[in-house]
This record gives sequence, structure tokens and C-alpha cells, in this order.
Amino acid sequence: MASMVSLAFSASAQSKPYSLPSHRGAVILDLDGFHVTQTSAKPDGREMGVRAHDSGAMEMLSFLFLTPENKSQTAASCLAQDIAQVRKDSGKIQEQPNPFGTDSHDWASVLVTKKDGYQAVYRYAGAGDQCLVIEMYADKGSKLDLAKASAVLGHQRYDPEYAPSLDDAAAYERIRGQRMLDQPAPAKAPKMLVTWYGAGGIPLPASADWHLVLFTAYDNAGRPLAQFHNERTGATVSFLIFENQSGTPSSEGCRKDVMDAIEKGEAKLISGSTTGDMPDGNGSKFATASHFTHLAGKVSNHDVFAFAGSAKTCAEVHASVLSGKPDEDKNLNDALALFHPDLSYQPAWQDYVIQGTLFYKQSPMMGAPFYDAAVKHMPAGTADPEIINARRIATDQIVIALGMSGQVQQARAYAEHAIKLDPDYPLNYYNLACADAEEGKAADAKAHLRQAFDRKANVIQGESMPDPAKDDSILKLRNNKDFWTFVQTLK
Repeated sequence: MASMVSLAFSASAQSKPYSLPSHRGAVILDLDGFHVTQTSAKPDGREMGVRAHDSGAMEMLSFLFLTPENKSQTAASCLAQDIAQVRKDSGKIQEQPNPFGTDSHDWASVLVTKKDGYQAVYRYAGAGDQCLVIEMYADKGSKLDLAKASAVLGHQRYDPEYAPSLDDAAAYERIRGQRMLDQPAPAKAPKMLVTWYGAGGIPLPASADWHLVLFTAYDNAGRPLAQFHNERTGATVSFLIFENQSGTPSSEGCRKDVMDAIEKGEAKLISGSTTGDMPDGNGSKFATASHFTHLAGKVSNHDVFAFAGSAKTCAEVHASVLSGKPDEDKNLNDALALFHPDLSYQPAWQDYVIQGTLFYKQSPMMGAPFYDAAVKHMPAGTADPEIINARRIATDQIVIALGMSGQVQQARAYAEHAIKLDPDYPLNYYNLACADAEEGKAADAKAHLRQAFDRKANVIQGESMPDPAKDDSILKLRNNKDFWTFVQTLK
């Protein structure tokens, strides 16, 4: 049996365990002198994060996460895996292994120093398919107190044998739910929920009784979700549309694919599971499921689901109320009655633009696939100014998203294709200049900036040219005196 990996000899009264809902192992954080500022939990039960700050300038960030690809983790392997991503994200860094001389088989640490002098200490523990990382760093503009960081890290613990209780699992779900609700919802939902890669749509509620509380997408933007809440009844209803990967072209296949994953991931919380069907209003049936999800103490949610499915697409509704409340079944049935999926619906380019715009505000790469689908569905050779401007905006957002994610070659290819379709639009050339600058090609960047500003009169009404002297990509060439002198002449 594995023993508790102690990063300290004792824990204060402020210690608190944080664990994943269906997996042994916990980080026992000693938060004495710190206050928690943020928590996060992923929907699949595979990762939990805790951020805490002291009364000064020190921040502590911990992540407990699963690594299905590696089922024999150690402190050293967790460090090696994670620090590779740190190198990729941060560029050139200096690394000092075991900076405090306290590493052992059970835990490993490294001090990272970036080119600008910023420092962070990372400490790792691991067992089985689970890793823990705790990072200590200082607020921007402050210097990390290494002695204090060492002391704080020395009071944290990892217990690979910790068995999460129902209360631990409920705490995880509360964090996950709050994290989802912390994301700003649009003021108004789109009329139809669609994917970017295929047919199908779900009309969304327009009634004032139902308030949009979450609009996001999971699985590389492949699983859009819209969640609504009814203040009067206390019911929450979520709509999802996604690719049918069950191998069964039916509502039953979609149900099995989703419910098997939920019941596996939340087995300790779920009771009273049933399945059935209900009329879909078109002569066929939705596949249904229901269960109770334990939250805390004697409190449970009553969850009901309905599914529609075709060979390529699944549509899902999930309605939930607190169990034991008045009119519980009526409120659930009223929520299910909002579900009217159309799996043959062919989204228009406007559908993609609307969702792309909403998702882009959360994450550029979440919105980019929808913008790409919009561009591909716009009529070629059109003279309609509405379509031309929409295509220009969508293309610009896609290129920016690709560039921000480090996909410079893809961003370049998209901008080059945009120039073939629309050679008069200046931002297509400007985006090429940014790609040039990212790759250190000063001459090409200069040529493309000149082409962009030669066409500046063709910006969309209300739009203005970016200032290249303040652009993060263009700034990478500021040490090239000839290029930078040219940049400063651009108006």
C-alpha cells in the first residue's frame, strides 16, 4: 500500500483536502495565512484547481489531475511531463531542480526563472494515473520570497490513498457548477443551437421565464451547450448538440453514450436510475433517462434527460430540480417540453456567425470553427455588402485565433486564401505581416504592411487600421532598425 506523501511534518487547523470525485488521492492544502480566491473543476471529474493568496504578494496555485496515458506516475514523471509544457508556453527559461535541497522519491521541485526575471517554484507529487502540482509565485511587479515559498510548500501534503467521501464529491460538483456559472452568459441566446461540422439544430427557449445562464462549448467546440434557469420553478435546463459517436444511429445510442459516461464518472453520487421514452411530437420517440444526484447531506438533484439521434448527430436536453420541492415532476416535465430538436436542420452562415461571435468572447479558438463554417457557407462571388463584411470579420477573427494559439502557418494560409477572395481588404495583408513578424521575416512583414496601409480606405465602416507599433507580433521585430523606422511612418 502506498503511504501518504508528506510535504510537511504537520498540518495546521487550516488544512483542507481537495480530491477528485471518483478517484483515490487528495491534496491536503494548509491554507494558514492564505485565502482561496478561485477554484475550478472539470466536468469529467479529471482535474481540480485551487488558487489562494496571502496577505502580501504571494500566490499559491495547485492542480490535482488524472493522466490516463500514464498509469505509473511518480513525482519525477509528473515534473517531467508538466515542465515540458511550461517550456513550450514560456520559451527560454532557466531551471534549477531541487532548489531547496529537500526533494525525495515522493516529491520533486524546480525553480523556473524567465528572461524577464520572473520566478516560480513548482512542486510535484504523483501516484498511479494522478499528478499534483503546486506552484508558488509573486504578484506582477513583486519578487518571489523563496524562503517563504519553501516554507509554505513544506506544509502541503499529498495522500494517494485518500478515499473521497460523498461530501468531497458534492464539493467538487459545487465547484464545477459555480465555475460554469461564473462564465458570463450572453444577454440573449441565439434562436438555434448548432454545431460547426454537420446538420442538426435545437431551437432555444425564447420565453422570459427562462433566463440564459451559460452558453459555451466543450470538446474543442464540438459540443455546444446552452443552459437556462427558471427562477419561479427553480428548474435548470440544458441543451446540447454533438456528433453521434455511439455507433448506433438512434436516440437510444445517444442516450447510452452519454449516460454510461455520467454514471461511470459519478457512480458514488447517483441513485434511482431509470430509462424510458416519450413522444417527440413527430410520430417517433425520444429516449429518456432519470436519476437522483446526491449533493450534500440529505440534498439531491432530480435529473431527467431526453435524447434524439440520427446517424451523425445527437441532441440532448437535461432538466434538473432539487428533489422534494413542490411540483417537482410538473416542473421537470415543463422543462422537457421545451425540447424540439430538428436533426435535419441545415445551418445557415448567419447561425455560425452568431454562435462564433458568442463563443469567441470566451475563447478565440472556441469561436474560430464556427466562423470558419460561416465563411465556407457564404455564397462565393457575392456583391452583397452584408455578406462581404461578415466574411471579412469572420476571416480576421479566425486568423487572429490561429495566431494566438501558435498556429502561424495555418494563420498565414488562411490570410493568403482570403486575399485571393478579397484582394482589396487591408486587414488580410496586415494579418500576413503579423505572421511574417512571428517568423522573423522583416522584409516580408514590411511589404505586407505597405500593402495593408495602401488599402486602408477599404476598411469596414466604423473600423480602423491597427497600430502596428503596439501589436505584439509586429513588436517582435522592433530591434530591426530599418523595419521599425518604417513602422513608425505608418498612419
